[in-house]
Amino acid sequence: MNVDKLTRYCQLKAQIKQTEDELEQLRREITNEISQDAEFAFGDYTLKIVYQEKRHYNDQQLAAALPDPELWRAFFKADAAKISALVKTGLLSEKSLEGTYTTTRTPYLYVTSTLRETQT
Repeated sequence: MNVDKLTRYCQLKAQIKQTEDELEQLRREITNEISQDAEFAFGDYTLKIVYQEKRHYNDQQLAAALPDPELWRAFFKADAAKISALVKTGLLSEKSLEGTYTTTRTPYLYVTSTLRETQT
Protein backbone atom coordinates (compact mmCIF):
# COMPACT_ATOMS: atom_id res chain seq x y z
CA MET A 1 0.00 0.00 0.00
CA ASN A 2 1.16 3.48 -0.81
CA VAL A 3 1.44 5.66 2.31
CA ASP A 4 0.82 8.81 0.25
CA LYS A 5 -2.59 7.48 -0.79
CA LEU A 6 -3.50 6.71 2.80
CA THR A 7 -2.33 10.15 3.91
CA ARG A 8 -4.36 11.84 1.17
CA TYR A 9 -7.39 9.74 2.05
CA CYS A 10 -7.17 10.87 5.68
CA GLN A 11 -6.76 14.49 4.62
CA LEU A 12 -9.86 14.31 2.42
CA LYS A 13 -11.89 12.66 5.20
CA ALA A 14 -10.85 15.49 7.54
CA GLN A 15 -11.91 18.07 4.92
CA ILE A 16 -15.28 16.35 4.53
CA LYS A 17 -15.82 16.44 8.30
CA GLN A 18 -14.87 20.11 8.44
CA THR A 19 -17.19 20.94 5.50
CA GLU A 20 -20.08 18.99 7.03
CA ASP A 21 -19.61 20.79 10.35
CA GLU A 22 -19.62 24.17 8.64
CA LEU A 23 -22.71 23.25 6.59
CA GLU A 24 -24.53 22.16 9.75
CA GLN A 25 -23.64 25.43 11.50
CA LEU A 26 -24.85 27.50 8.53
CA ARG A 27 -28.05 25.42 8.28
CA ARG A 28 -28.74 26.04 11.99
CA GLU A 29 -28.13 29.79 11.63
CA ILE A 30 -30.42 30.05 8.59
CA THR A 31 -33.24 28.00 10.10
CA ASN A 32 -33.00 29.90 13.42
CA GLU A 33 -33.91 33.06 11.50
CA ILE A 34 -36.91 31.47 9.74
CA SER A 35 -39.22 29.43 11.97
CA GLN A 36 -41.83 28.36 9.44
CA ASP A 37 -42.05 26.94 5.91
CA ALA A 38 -40.76 29.53 3.46
CA GLU A 39 -39.29 30.07 0.02
CA PHE A 40 -37.15 33.04 -1.00
CA ALA A 41 -35.04 34.12 -3.95
CA PHE A 42 -31.73 35.78 -3.04
CA GLY A 43 -29.71 36.87 -6.06
CA ASP A 44 -28.73 33.71 -7.92
CA TYR A 45 -30.11 31.33 -5.27
CA THR A 46 -33.48 30.04 -4.19
CA LEU A 47 -33.90 29.05 -0.55
CA LYS A 48 -36.70 26.73 0.52
CA ILE A 49 -37.24 25.68 4.12
CA VAL A 50 -39.75 22.96 4.98
CA TYR A 51 -40.49 21.96 8.56
CA GLN A 52 -41.61 18.42 9.27
CA GLU A 53 -43.15 17.35 12.56
CA LYS A 54 -42.14 13.95 13.87
CA ARG A 55 -43.68 12.03 16.72
CA HIS A 56 -41.54 10.13 19.20
CA TYR A 57 -43.65 7.63 21.10
CA ASN A 58 -43.08 6.47 24.67
CA ASP A 59 -43.32 2.66 24.62
CA GLN A 60 -44.89 2.31 28.08
CA GLN A 61 -47.46 5.06 27.62
CA LEU A 62 -48.35 3.73 24.18
CA ALA A 63 -48.85 0.19 25.48
CA ALA A 64 -51.22 1.53 28.14
CA ALA A 65 -53.18 3.54 25.55
CA LEU A 66 -53.73 0.71 23.06
CA PRO A 67 -57.14 -0.93 23.39
CA ASP A 68 -55.91 -4.44 22.63
CA PRO A 69 -52.72 -5.97 24.12
CA GLU A 70 -52.38 -8.10 20.97
CA LEU A 71 -52.02 -4.88 19.01
CA TRP A 72 -49.00 -3.94 21.15
CA ARG A 73 -47.37 -7.29 20.40
CA ALA A 74 -47.48 -6.35 16.72
CA PHE A 75 -45.20 -3.40 17.49
CA PHE A 76 -42.76 -4.59 20.16
CA LYS A 77 -41.37 -1.05 19.98
CA ALA A 78 -43.19 2.10 18.98
CA ASP A 79 -42.98 2.64 15.22
CA ALA A 80 -44.43 5.98 14.11
CA ALA A 81 -45.16 4.76 10.57
CA LYS A 82 -47.11 1.71 11.77
CA ILE A 83 -49.00 3.76 14.34
CA SER A 84 -49.88 6.33 11.68
CA ALA A 85 -51.18 3.53 9.44
CA LEU A 86 -53.39 2.21 12.28
CA VAL A 87 -54.81 5.70 12.82
CA LYS A 88 -55.51 6.08 9.08
CA THR A 89 -57.31 2.73 8.97
CA GLY A 90 -59.37 3.62 12.03
CA LEU A 91 -57.97 0.90 14.33
CA LEU A 92 -56.60 3.61 16.64
CA SER A 93 -57.81 7.12 17.29
CA GLU A 94 -55.71 10.23 17.73
CA LYS A 95 -57.50 10.82 21.02
CA SER A 96 -56.34 7.47 22.43
CA LEU A 97 -52.74 8.37 21.58
CA GLU A 98 -52.75 11.73 23.38
CA GLY A 99 -49.93 11.90 25.92
CA THR A 100 -48.02 8.94 24.45
CA TYR A 101 -45.62 10.95 22.31
CA THR A 102 -43.58 14.09 22.01
CA THR A 103 -43.33 16.06 18.79
CA THR A 104 -40.21 17.60 17.31
CA ARG A 105 -39.97 19.99 14.39
CA THR A 106 -37.14 19.25 11.99
CA PRO A 107 -36.23 21.87 9.39
CA TYR A 108 -35.14 20.75 5.94
CA LEU A 109 -33.16 23.30 3.95
CA TYR A 110 -33.03 23.29 0.14
CA VAL A 111 -30.88 25.71 -1.81
CA THR A 112 -30.70 25.80 -5.59
CA SER A 113 -28.69 28.00 -7.87
CA THR A 114 -30.58 29.82 -10.60
CA LEU A 115 -27.27 30.16 -12.45
CA ARG A 116 -27.12 26.42 -12.96
CA GLU A 117 -30.66 26.43 -14.40
CA THR A 118 -29.93 29.25 -16.87
CA GLN A 119 -26.65 27.72 -18.04
CA THR A 120 -28.15 24.34 -18.89
